[in-house]
Amino acid sequence: MRKRKAIEQALTDAEEAIKGNDKDEIQAQSQALAAASQKLAEQMNAQAQEQQAAQGADSAAGSSEQATEDDGNVDDAEFEEVKDNKKSA
Repeated sequence: MRKRKAIEQALTDAEEAIKGNDKDEIQAQSQALAAASQKLAEQMNAQAQEQQAAQGADSAAGSSEQATEDDGNVDDAEFEEVKDNKKSA
């Protein structure tokens, strides 16, 4: 919640700065808002990576189980290698 309040406060400050004509204040508040929202983006990215890692682990476990099940369906086959003696010109 603290991050949310920090972002909301930075947004409010930036909106107030926009109402004024002080370019330096607008830039400062804009940078403060960007910094506050970047922390949230980093947290969201970390959570997404954790979810992907968990899904990847689940997928890998499913793949190995499927591979062991398919091992019983192997067919032995004989083949004859045919060589083409014709040379291309």
